[in-house]
Amino acid sequence: MVAKGEGSRCYDALKALLLDGEIAMGTRLTEADLATRLGSSRTPIREALRRLHAEGFIEFSANKGYAAASYTTDTVREIYHCRALIESEAVRLAAHAGLPPETRLALEAIVEETEDLFGSEEDPATVRARFLALNNRFHRELYEACPNRTLLALVKRTSAIPRTIRHYFHFDDAEVRRSHDQHRAILRAITLGDAERAAALMREHIWSAKDRMIADPDTAPTFDPAPHRELQWATF
Repeated sequence: MVAKGEGSRCYDALKALLLDGEIAMGTRLTEADLATRLGSSRTPIREALRRLHAEGFIEFSANKGYAAASYTTDTVREIYHCRALIESEAVRLAAHAGLPPETRLALEAIVEETEDLFGSEEDPATVRARFLALNNRFHRELYEACPNRTLLALVKRTSAIPRTIRHYFHFDDAEVRRSHDQHRAILRAITLGDAERAAALMREHIWSAKDRMIADPDTAPTFDPAPHRELQWATF
């Protein structure tokens, strides 16, 4: 019998390994190996695999069993199309409802802390790592203000893609700055209650990230010659 919460612990741990890039795309996942790695029995591992398969984080084939999901450029394009739709709607609803004072203050603090990064004398890799953390906090705080909790669950599901697929280390300083300026404009539109403009700005923010990820000829993904083209790296 599975101990209460053991299945959830294994699910959370395995999902974190996938999102952190600790398990590479296409890696075969076996119950025995994962049970050893996570210090668990096979039954909760099996439960975790089923949940993650249902959510699209892993794939299953009758011949090979489970494997970490692979992302192609078309997959990423589809993900960002969905993100643009639902995240802009989450922002629109948040603007209509009005930000709680504590949320507005938290978002303003994040924006100002991010602004301070641009005058930092730290090395660029450290600055961009801190920027990514602040970026994640900004989006998380903002979406939590969405009054539609079902939509919020969809936002969390769609934005949960591996960090090896979305990172800022291939962006130059101007692109990082542009992303920050977009955050500031989105927050201003929401604060002013301009819901439609806030939604439009968020759509552009998401589309800009997608374009930088797969359209830049200098940093575009490289592909194997196989018909199924795996994404070698990406950002955001």
